Amino acid sequence: MEDQIRYCPECGSQESGYFCRNCGALLSGEDNVLCPRCHHIVPDGKFCNQCGQGLSGIGLHLRQLALAGDTFWVASGAPTPAVPTPALAETAVLAPDESVVLAQADLPDWLRELPAASSVAAPARSEEHIYPALKPIESQPVQQSQRSFLVAVLILMSFMLLGIVIMAVLVALRSQG
Repeated sequence: MEDQIRYCPECGSQESGYFCRNCGALLSGEDNVLCPRCHHIVPDGKFCNQCGQGLSGIGLHLRQLALAGDTFWVASGAPTPAVPTPALAETAVLAPDESVVLAQADLPDWLRELPAASSVAAPARSEEHIYPALKPIESQPVQQSQRSFLVAVLILMSFMLLGIVIMAVLVALRSQG
C-alpha cells in the first residue's frame, strides 16, 4: 500500500491509502485490481503477481470498487450472507409484512393459466400412470417372417465377407506376380 499522505479530492480529508476513509473516494491506483484469491491490490494484468491467479475478467478494478461504495464489501474470511438466516424459533414468530409492495412477476403462460388453488380441490386418490415409452419391453417369441429376414441378412453378409477375402487374395497374387 502507498505511504504517501494525500488529500481526498471529494471531502478534503488527509489519507494515505487507495481509498478515502471518510467518503470512500478512490485516491490512487486507478489501474490496479483486487485479486480474488489473495486479496492483494496488484497491477492490472493477465495474472496476479502475488499468487498467480488469472485475473482476466475476474479481477476487480479499484475504479469499480470506488463506484460500488458501501454496497460492496470484500472480506478475507468465510463468506457471510447478506441477510442473516433467522433461527428456527424466529421463523414461527415472523408474520407477512403487508407494507412491502412486491413487483409483478413475469410468470410463464402455463402457470398463469392454472386455476386458483382455492377453487380446485386435490383428487381424493391419485393413480399411477406409466407412459408407453417407459414401459419395460416384454419378451415375445420371434415370428417366422423375422426369422427368415435374419437368415437372409446373415447369408448376404457371409457372401460379402467371402467376396472381400477373394479380392484380398487376388490383390496379393497380383502384387507377387
